[in-house]
This record gives sequence, structure tokens and C-alpha cells, in this order.
Amino acid sequence: MHKSWKILSDGVLAFVLSLITMSGHCLEAKLGPANSQENELLFAGKLDVVSASRTKQPIDQAPAAVTVITVDQIESSGAVTLLDVLRYVPGLNVSESNATVAGVSLRGLNSLLTNTLLVMIDGRPVNQDVSGGVPWTFLPLELLQVKRIEVVRGPGSTLYGANAFNGVINIITKTPQEELNGVRNNLRFRTILGGYKSDYDELLASAADRHGDAVSLGFAYNHTGGYGTAGKMGVWDSYATPMVSFDLDRQSRHANYRLQAGNVDSSENVYQDIFLQGAHFHQSYLTFHYDAPNTSNPLMVRASYNNYIETAQNVDYTRHYVFEGELQKQNALNAANTLVYGMSLRHVYFHAGIATPGRHNQNLFGLYVQNEAKLGKGWITYTGFRYDDDSLVGSRLSPRVAVVKDLGGQQTLRFTYGTSYQIPSLITSYASFSVPVAPMVSEGVVGNTHLAAIRLQGGEIDWRKGFSNGFVGVSVYYNNIKGLIGSLPLTFFPSPPFPPGTPSSVTFGNIGNARTYGFEVESEVQLTKHLHGLFNYAFANQHFSDSSVVGLFQPNHMLNVGLDLEPAERWELFMGMHLVGAVGATTGDGGFYTAPAYVRTELRIGYRLREGKEPLTIALIVHNLFDDRHIEFPFDNDSSLPAQVAPQRTNFYLAISGSF
Repeated sequence: MHKSWKILSDGVLAFVLSLITMSGHCLEAKLGPANSQENELLFAGKLDVVSASRTKQPIDQAPAAVTVITVDQIESSGAVTLLDVLRYVPGLNVSESNATVAGVSLRGLNSLLTNTLLVMIDGRPVNQDVSGGVPWTFLPLELLQVKRIEVVRGPGSTLYGANAFNGVINIITKTPQEELNGVRNNLRFRTILGGYKSDYDELLASAADRHGDAVSLGFAYNHTGGYGTAGKMGVWDSYATPMVSFDLDRQSRHANYRLQAGNVDSSENVYQDIFLQGAHFHQSYLTFHYDAPNTSNPLMVRASYNNYIETAQNVDYTRHYVFEGELQKQNALNAANTLVYGMSLRHVYFHAGIATPGRHNQNLFGLYVQNEAKLGKGWITYTGFRYDDDSLVGSRLSPRVAVVKDLGGQQTLRFTYGTSYQIPSLITSYASFSVPVAPMVSEGVVGNTHLAAIRLQGGEIDWRKGFSNGFVGVSVYYNNIKGLIGSLPLTFFPSPPFPPGTPSSVTFGNIGNARTYGFEVESEVQLTKHLHGLFNYAFANQHFSDSSVVGLFQPNHMLNVGLDLEPAERWELFMGMHLVGAVGATTGDGGFYTAPAYVRTELRIGYRLREGKEPLTIALIVHNLFDDRHIEFPFDNDSSLPAQVAPQRTNFYLAISGSF
């Protein structure tokens, strides 16, 4: 498998690089009518982004490497879930253990908790404080709502604080006014039926009055029988998730007001390390936004409340409340200097059946400032720092310096030095539960409230070249990480009958350091009027000082290729390929397991039944076209415990989407 994967990946790499080189020098094609304005700007290298510096700026002037996923790319790629969308980001690894558990990592340090990335929806963090991870199966989000997704690669704590460790994923949704796009009312829908006995249904209704008020109501129901439904011994990983959302938007001449609320429930079985049988998750949220983007010195205010409740048949319930808010101001000091500064507050309260008894609280406070200076002759510098104080780990200072040079000819060069930190999750601080390690034998897990934050210092060099019909970019990075959290034995089973040194209980400690380094090459090119190509390749490597750090893995090689074609009037064709190298993981008992390299191919054939203001499209979607029955997360195949990792197989979906 390794040899064939290498031959195939080398061939695809050489072919796509030749296309990029040819298109950069020869093709000057105009964009086809099916592409949105955002896609046109993206191909021309002029798309504005907001997540890299908290202010709108051209993507090639941003202080960090940013990947933008537009709504057109989401629709054309045949994505069924948000995880399908993220697979095409350079350097980002999506590893689905089964239908209910997935890990998403960027530039190393992967885990099933997705706790090295800060994930936000409209600037509101959605990482769960209890685990530090992201609940991908019941995020309060419909794909119909997404306007674009910005993925910032590299340390981001200077502007976003804790857990913006290796990067930031900011999911930006459409306001109700943007949903309507000038009409008084609109109804959009999306239905996907198919593989694993699944259905994904979304409905979004929007309306506006004559006074600048607009409202959207969203309904969704996602259900799957689970990847493990292939046989009686498969993983029990089905889930059903109903969702409702409310979005009120008022726009005046100088300011925008937005109120968002929603409720998500999910019934599922979570099988990975911790077994939650018959689990039910409930999440409700309320968010208020105020911003004045059209003033000379914009002001932004956000406040939100989130309520998270978890119950299961085999553990007591978990309750998790979050109150958080942020205030940000932007000031143009003069023609050359723009200052962005602000403060954030976050209060977390929780108690759980898998934590020490009692109610636990965490308070986080942050202050940040960044100055953008245009020095002339194509030089731009960004200098910033953030001060954070956390009731568990104390205070941290996170500086960042970036220098961007316009080389002319649509070329830019960027040098960045940044820092970030990751706070321990509340479970690693307050854990009190047991994990089965063999039939009738369990290992106790005890939290540690004296853990320190994990710290990262990193440097990066980026080069980007724009063409009239696309761009190509290269990023090279090196990160030094200290204070990784791993497991430490507290007590041991008697020997015999157990092997010597077998822990009967473990705790957590800052026991390891690491170095991660690598590079990424990415490109998007409009090859002809009706053919768009996407390509990116990432190499990543990591070295750890202590093998006791559990569950950290990253494939050395990842290659993504996509071709989006309109072969005839009203027809749409997309083919994408993910080539992912082998990955390995360490376990608490000192074992090391691997998942072999795999090739996953995706196909979408769509036909626009109706065009114009009320479009209607039907599509056939195939995931894992050539039935590469692979696993994406390493596991112990000889374990006597129930299966936790399910293999992927070919799946067919029928998708219908449109608006009225």
C-alpha cells in the first residue's frame, strides 16, 4: 500500500504542478458565470479576510497564512458535513474514528478532542471547556447558513487567547439581510439521503420589512446509522440531531445589530476511550452582536450565553454553562498606523459525573492590542501582544510580530514570529472516573488542578504569487512546544497477577516537549472558463521528548486535489482526492498503533433543474469512490474491548437543494 500510494501521489503532484505552471504563464481566462464574486476575488488574490488580524484586509497582506472556503466551494464539492468541507484545507487533518468521534488538527499535535484549534462561529468560540474539544456532530450550525470559512494557520493566541494554539477556524454565517439579497422573503432548503442509512435535512426561511429589519428561522435534522453498521460486530455509533435557530438582524446607517439564538439536541453513542451509552446532548445559546463597520474607527461588542447538558445511561450528567463577551475597537492613528485593541471575559461553571464532586468555576480575562504599520515601499509590519489571566493556570503574555513585503508582480513575502498557549481542559483538571482496560478491569483517572498551560513559540515564512486566474502559495514553519500534558501513574495493580508496573490509576502532568515543522504548498487556478482546479500538499513532522504523551499523531504527507467542471449547460461535475499518509498514536499503556495510508476519492454530478432567483439543483454524491476501506485513526486491533474505530467504505448520496 505504501509503495502504490507513493507512486500515485508523485504522479498526481507532478501533473498538478505542471498545470499550475502552465496556467500561471499562459492562461488568462475569465471566470465563468457560475462562480460567485467571492470566488472571483479569491482567484485574483484580492479577497478580504478578517480573522488573521481582526480587521478587514486583503488576503495577501494578512499577518498569517489564511485559507478561505467560499459557499460556492462548499456546494460544488459535494460536502455532506462540515468535516467534509475542512478536508481540503492545506495542512489540516480530519480523522474520523467513527460517525460520532472525529479529530481535526493543523500542523501536528492531533487528538480526538480537536483541542489545539480554536473553532468559532461568527467570532463566538464553540470549543467545549470541559474537554477542550469540538462537538462536530451537534455544532449549532447549518451548512446553508455558512457564508465562508476562514482558516488561519499558525499560533493565534495574540488576538484570540487560549486554545488558538495551532490555528483558528472562523465560520462566518450570512446575516438575514445577506440571505435575502434584496428580496422581501426567501426559503432555502437542502436534503441529502444515502450512505450509512443517513439523511441530512436543512430548511432556512428569511423575511424582511421596510425598516431595515430581517429575520431567519432555521430547522435541521441530521441522522446516520453510523459507520459501524456494516455488521453485527461494528461500532455502535449512530446519532440523531434535531436543530432550530433564530437570527434577527437590524441594519442602520452607521451600525448593525444582530441577535442569534438556537437549540441543538443529539442522541448518540460515543465510543472512544470513554464509553457513553445512550447519551443525550443538549446545547442552547444566545448571542448579541453590535458593530459599526462603516465608521472611521469601528467598534464591535459581542456577548453570549451557552448552556450544555449531557446525560448517559452509564454516567451521571454533566452541566456546563458559559458566559462570555468581547469588546473591540479600531483606531486609525494616522495614514500609516491602524490600532486594533480590545478585551474579553469568559466565565465557565460546570459539574459532572466524571469529575470530582462539587461545582467548579473558571474565569478567563484577556486584553489585546495590535498595530498595523504601512512603512512605504511595500512594507507592512504587525506588532501585537495579549495578556491573559486564567483562574486555573495564572497569567500569560502572547506576543506576535509579522512583516509583509510586496515584491511586485502580485508577489508577497511574509515573515512571522508568534506565540500561543493551550490551557488544560476542565476534565484533565478535575477528572474522577475509570476507563475499562480489560474485561472486569478498569483504570482510574484522576485530575490535576496544578497543571500549567502548554506553550508554543513558532516562526514562519510565506510566499504568495497571484495570477489573473489564480494563485500559488508556499508556507514553511517551525514550532517549539513546551509543557505537553500526558498521563502519570498514581497507583499500581499487584504483581502478580498483573505485569509489573501496570497502573491501576493515573493522573495528568506537564511531562513533555515537542518540535513540529513542515511546509505547505497550495494553489487554486481557473484553468479554463468552465474548469477550476484546487491543489495543496502538506508535509509535517514532529518529535516528542517523552513517549508518555498520549494520542498525538499527524500524517507526514497530505495531498488534496480537486477539479470543478461545467461540462455542459446546467451540468456540474466535481472530483476530489485526498491522499493521506500513515499515522501513529501512543496509548496510556505504552502501546503504539498505526493507521495505514489511504486514498479517498469524492465525486459529485449535479444538474440545475431551475436557474435564476429560484434555483433548484439535484446531485449524485459519491464518497470514497473506489472503496478504499480505510481507517483514519490508529487503534489496538487486538484489544478485548468493544470496537471503537470503524472503517470507511463507498457511500452514495442523493442531494436536492434550492430556494423559493
